[in-house]
Amino acid sequence: MASKRRKGRPRKPGHRYRNGNLRPNHEPLVSPAAVAASQPHRKGLGDSAADQKAESELGRMVLRSEISALQYLAGQRYAAQWRAYLSTLDGPRSPQRGQGRGNICRGCPTASEQDKCACDLARRLWTRSTFALQAAHPQALIIVARVACWDLPSSWALPVLICGLDALAECLGLTTRNKSRPVENLNPNHV
Repeated sequence: MASKRRKGRPRKPGHRYRNGNLRPNHEPLVSPAAVAASQPHRKGLGDSAADQKAESELGRMVLRSEISALQYLAGQRYAAQWRAYLSTLDGPRSPQRGQGRGNICRGCPTASEQDKCACDLARRLWTRSTFALQAAHPQALIIVARVACWDLPSSWALPVLICGLDALAECLGLTTRNKSRPVENLNPNHV
């Protein structure tokens, strides 16, 4: 006599309990730290490979103790100023266009309105930081932009990067010393 074939969907393969229920497969789970340690840009960070700072080159430099936490904060602030300035250049003018994103500036024809303009403020803040970087070292602007904004490694120029980040920390008022120092005087043409 031929065996009868069961109706319905075939059973999933695997070990079963006596009642027919499938036993759970107890494979060892991979921890997020092990996954992070296997990523090429996080190799060599050891236990801190799963840290959130390891996502950027600036953060990895902090985790390797090449720069301080204050210099890391200065680099983050500079990158934020750079992104804010870039968003003002030829961006969409209306919040209705561009899926809700848009430049909040509608154009500032008079000087009194220009002081309150968001795009002019972003330009002035970024320009102030670039003057501070240029005053610190001739190559500091390029090296800080490579690491903080473009996320490229520059371990060969670490002294220039540290000098630039220290100048940025003072310019942005992140240090406790020299907070009242006028940073606008770094460029004699800047009024």
